[in-house]
Amino acid sequence: MYQRLLMGILASAAALGLSPAQAYAGTFSVSPLRVELSAGARTGALTIRNKEDAPVVVQAEGLLWDQAEGQDQLTPTREVLVSPAVFTIPGNGSQLVRVALRRPVDAKRELSYRLILTEVPQTASPDFTGLNVALRLSLPIFVAPTTAAQPHLEWSAARSAEGTISVTARNVGNAHDRVLNFNVSPATGSTPGLPQDVTAYLLPGQARTWTLDNKQNELTSSSDWHRLRVKGTTEAGDFEVEIQPEGP
Repeated sequence: MYQRLLMGILASAAALGLSPAQAYAGTFSVSPLRVELSAGARTGALTIRNKEDAPVVVQAEGLLWDQAEGQDQLTPTREVLVSPAVFTIPGNGSQLVRVALRRPVDAKRELSYRLILTEVPQTASPDFTGLNVALRLSLPIFVAPTTAAQPHLEWSAARSAEGTISVTARNVGNAHDRVLNFNVSPATGSTPGLPQDVTAYLLPGQARTWTLDNKQNELTSSSDWHRLRVKGTTEAGDFEVEIQPEGP
């Protein structure tokens, strides 16, 4: 006998590159995909829908979202209030969840948090032999500053002694951006580029580095790669830049 199997997920629906206003994950649908707050709108709301017949218990929590060395860091915070914190969604029912900012809006820089939605697993029957894994979703919460906020990515590259090329994007703006994809190719010549199918948030002041596939070493070690063209798409729009790799 097997109980309903839930796939555990810890991912931002937006970080998966989903373009619709609604994302499905396991037994949930959540709308919208993010919460956007500001000085004029210090509260926001989203709707969670249960797509199955059985009721589901969910815990909601707001966490401070930082980044360090390209990695996300989530820490407990009292700066955002999530209500209700624990709730039961009836079969094929829905629940409205509200998020409120409890601190002043920053004057110059966007604030970022994460809303974590975790299913509370039901007690398994004594004869249960399957796998019961709780569903967990992470959605972004952004708080706009009182001044105009825009992301601004600066791109750079470095070449190692082995010839491997790493490409770095640094957000020097005061709002987040999200890199959806990019292609790295020589700035001149007809050498094929290396597509990078990525989806990554960059918070203000943070950077992320991607190392081009080592299988392409012979290609990237050629003289054509002394200057690079990086072309791609972010949440802010399309971009194209030329950069000079540092290193040997």
